[in-house]
Amino acid sequence: MTSIIVRSIQLLFSVSILIVIHELGHFLLAKAFQVHVERFFLFFDPWFSIFKKKIGKTIYGIGWIPLGGYVKISGMMTEENKSSSKEKKSTKDWEFRSKSSLKQLFIVLGGIISNVLLSVIIFSFLLFKYGDILLPTKNVKYGIEVDYLGKKIGLQNGDKILFVNGKFIPYFNDIPKEIILGNSITIDRMGKIIHLSLNYDKKRYFFDRKEFNFFIKPRIPPIINYVMKNSVAYKSGLKNNDEILAINSEFILFSDQLKDILSKYKNQPILISINRNGTLFQKEVFLNQKGILGINLKNFINMDQIFSFEKKNYSIIESLPYGVKKSWEVLKNQIFFLKNVFHLETRAYKHIGSFFSMAKEFPDQWNWEIFWTLTATLSIWLAFLNLFPIPSLDGGYVLFIIIEMITKKKINEKIFERFTIIGFLIISLIMVMVIIWDIFKVFFS
Repeated sequence: MTSIIVRSIQLLFSVSILIVIHELGHFLLAKAFQVHVERFFLFFDPWFSIFKKKIGKTIYGIGWIPLGGYVKISGMMTEENKSSSKEKKSTKDWEFRSKSSLKQLFIVLGGIISNVLLSVIIFSFLLFKYGDILLPTKNVKYGIEVDYLGKKIGLQNGDKILFVNGKFIPYFNDIPKEIILGNSITIDRMGKIIHLSLNYDKKRYFFDRKEFNFFIKPRIPPIINYVMKNSVAYKSGLKNNDEILAINSEFILFSDQLKDILSKYKNQPILISINRNGTLFQKEVFLNQKGILGINLKNFINMDQIFSFEKKNYSIIESLPYGVKKSWEVLKNQIFFLKNVFHLETRAYKHIGSFFSMAKEFPDQWNWEIFWTLTATLSIWLAFLNLFPIPSLDGGYVLFIIIEMITKKKINEKIFERFTIIGFLIISLIMVMVIIWDIFKVFFS
């Protein structure tokens, strides 16, 4: 229950930041072009609001429906003309529609620009604060270890990845992402060059899993990270940092081999050969019916004595290009996912989610690095979604303004209002469908 509360608070805080920054973009550009802003609200406030206060000409407040926010810009949505049909309402110079099309375009794009800038700033700051630890692909000397997913797309333990989509990937950290986005892999399998294609049928394996864990990692020797208390290994005297050399008479070089061998000796006694700080000895262990020793093996990240990592630190100025690059990469990944949603054979639609799914992405214990990473990711995603040319989204307003710029004619206000209402209904319907789908996944999947 506590983890649900922590995740929900993180999501609410993150979404609040994104909404405020988005609406602030509209607000600041409206003010810059001397357009009045009547209301600035975090969350929607039909019938009543949690808080509101008028400062100058603007009412600031917090609504009670946490599905978005808004700024009400004077003259952007025209009030129904209550005067005689022959009378026309005069346009004030502080109203949105009194400004040039270019200024209107900037005001509408203000939210999207703000979200893009927020994403870049957060990713840049994270790199400045935490630096970057990279594993050069050339240093992955033992090849890769694959899970069930890696095997399904045609990879095997010990394969060395040469190219993805015909390109050499300098850092191993980027290879899983490049494989998901790519169409082909070139590997060295014990000296034989093999080309694997990644069609939509194989792509579905990426989206068919419940968790987005790494499906490949560098192959490493089986060194114990820690021994679980009261486990078979614990009772047999195995210790942290022990390296397992053999099971019975079968030599073991890599951790994936250990898993395969243990599965053959369920409910049987085995003799484990150990290297403990240069001292070799053996331990007799009786495996349970599941073939589990009760140990956690070291990850490649903990093996800087085997792999040569590159640790990079950056100044604020140096980190800015990275922030731009990272935001672009995140956006490309999201576009790739969206594209695959429409290919039903990939089953990418299974990972469409609402706030419930987003909340699960946050950790059950507060972690600022993860929080800001997810916030930056959501920010660039919000910017992209708002570009869709659907009336009531920023992209819808942009479309109307561009049409007016091309035709040199103002769009009839009644038509504009009707399309905006239709757009709002479409978006509301999509949101309801996504929430229902999310609930279905939680309770019936």
